[in-house]
Amino acid sequence: MDADELEARLGLLSRGDNEYRVTARESTDLEFKRDMAIATFRKSLKTIAAFANKNGGIIVFGVSDNPRMLVGLNGQVLDEGQQSEQIASVISPIPTTHFVTLDIQGRDIGVLLVEPLSKPPAIAIKDLSGAQGTDNILRKGTVYTRRRGQTAPITGEEFSQLLQSRDERIRSEIFAYLGRGREIGFDQVVVADPRSDSEEGNEEMTFYLPATAASNMNVIDRGTLVQDGGAPAYKLVGNVQLSTPADRDPRNPKRPSDAVEEMRPTIKEIFGDAFPWSHSHLRRAADHLGFWNKPEGDKTHTGVEPITGTTLYYARAREAVSQFARQTPDDFVEVVGSQRTQQAWRQSRLEAGDADDPEGDI
Repeated sequence: MDADELEARLGLLSRGDNEYRVTARESTDLEFKRDMAIATFRKSLKTIAAFANKNGGIIVFGVSDNPRMLVGLNGQVLDEGQQSEQIASVISPIPTTHFVTLDIQGRDIGVLLVEPLSKPPAIAIKDLSGAQGTDNILRKGTVYTRRRGQTAPITGEEFSQLLQSRDERIRSEIFAYLGRGREIGFDQVVVADPRSDSEEGNEEMTFYLPATAASNMNVIDRGTLVQDGGAPAYKLVGNVQLSTPADRDPRNPKRPSDAVEEMRPTIKEIFGDAFPWSHSHLRRAADHLGFWNKPEGDKTHTGVEPITGTTLYYARAREAVSQFARQTPDDFVEVVGSQRTQQAWRQSRLEAGDADDPEGDI
């Protein structure tokens, strides 16, 4: 990210006298901090874990709160070594981060980019309290996620879908590897293992996978090695179809409007008639659960019709979103609802007398 990109992301609004208001709001991939003292950075660790468990994000240091103004870094700034040390001491696996300092309107602004983990979740490995034992920053064994502009412990269906998304990525990697092996022959494939047996830990272990080893791979239930143009290939035993009519597709795809109507009774049962359930709410919930990390969907929960480009929600997505609403309705409203909807839900909980935290955010 360069200075122009950051300035556009912040949405700066000049207020004269070289003062700039930041109009951007904190979101699922954006958070602001006033400074970069060690105490402030420690409070950012939970968000770093949450970004790593979602789709990544950035923390911008040098922005005040209430009002949100561009103030710059005027005090202590932790270098990348100190940042890494803080992260590694409390989060595992360690997220990959990148830090830059950019000049924005004559002020030094720190930007910490957090990459998503390829195999989440990132977990807090020890309790971490704030100054003088106050402010519970991290709780050991907790997985954190991001809901709009808030970081919170993961719950129910969110955790289930995080694991399913991870498994889908692993399967995709395996079959991409098998596809490449078919193209060039398994006896030509080179696999680089990032683990090392050296004491220095700076060497990669590399080995060749012979063709005979492919028959021992337990990725596929049945298969056999055949000669394809002189090179060994892995032949799948089974019936493969390039496309399946929707009414015969075991994933039971539905277009957004149909999916919304199917789920409406469940939403009504949980939230009542006043909840404005629409395809945009379904999309927000599906985005939050990781079903639209790719434009074409994940092919398990979501997809796109190849001819019309219409988005599709499969049965597993509809059930997962419904479970999210049933298990943690407060979190569900926070993810999909507008501020007005959240206020109405909070009021209904108060009137019902069953709100867990009447004074807190829902």
